[in-house]
This record gives sequence, C-alpha cells and structure tokens, in this order.
Amino acid sequence: MPGPTPDERRDDTARLDDTARLEDGVETLAFDRVLADTPLAPPAAPAAGDRSTATATPSTGHDTPQAAPLPRPTIRWGALVWALLFGAVAAFALWTLTDLQHRDEVLFWIAAVPVQLVPLYLLAAVGVVVALFGIVGLIRRGERQRRASSSSSS
Repeated sequence: MPGPTPDERRDDTARLDDTARLEDGVETLAFDRVLADTPLAPPAAPAAGDRSTATATPSTGHDTPQAAPLPRPTIRWGALVWALLFGAVAAFALWTLTDLQHRDEVLFWIAAVPVQLVPLYLLAAVGVVVALFGIVGLIRRGERQRRASSSSSS
C-alpha cells in the first residue's frame, strides 16, 4: 500500500485552500490546480464528410470546406475620442487635487468669472459635447462605409 501523498498529509485547514466545494457538496481541487494537472490538447479535426463545420464561403465544387479569412479587429475610434475627453477631465481633476496651491488657483479663477459669463461657458460646454457627438457620428459612418466597401470587394 503506497504512503499518503503530500496533499493527504496536510491538515484540513491547509486542504481547504486547495479545494473547492461544488453545489452538490463534492469537494474538488481548486480551479488552478485542475488546470495545472490537465494536459491541454487542440480540438479534434472534423471528419472529411462532416458538413456541420463547413464555413459560409461559396462552394468551389470541391468537397473540402475552405476557411474564410477572419476580419480585422475593429478599432473603436469614437470610444478613443471619448476616452481622450474623459482622460483630459481626469488629468485636470488630478492636477487640481494634488496640490493645495492648484486648488486655490482654480477656486480663485472660478470666483473671478463674472456671473454674466456663466451661461456662455455652459453654452460652450454643451457645444463641445454636441461637437464631440458629431465627430463620433462621422467616425462611425466612415467605419461603416469602410467595412461595407471591404466586405463587398471580398
């Protein structure tokens, strides 16, 4: 009879770190240990006559399916524009909050703004947001046209 393994020799408190309890009460090795003990193998190749894995490419008269090339990943330019805007606002907030002198300078500038100019600044801020929506819309339309032209030429 073989001796106990190192896992069996540990006490129950240490064993709880390496096990996970499933819903039905069965203990199993933790996920990372299962992955370390399980050899990874590529998926099995489909049979020659298996039509369930055929691609949507047009038939060329041969029985073997041809794999269609994968499309390039889409760059979300609109998301990048918004990320730059939010990054600029976050950088300004961080710059303001890192030093008391910066905070005082910003508060002094806000207090020095004449009351008559506040609606104009708000209107300018709304205009910037509307312009950003327009820019993002133009970018989205350009991406759609580029995608449509590349799919029609393929």
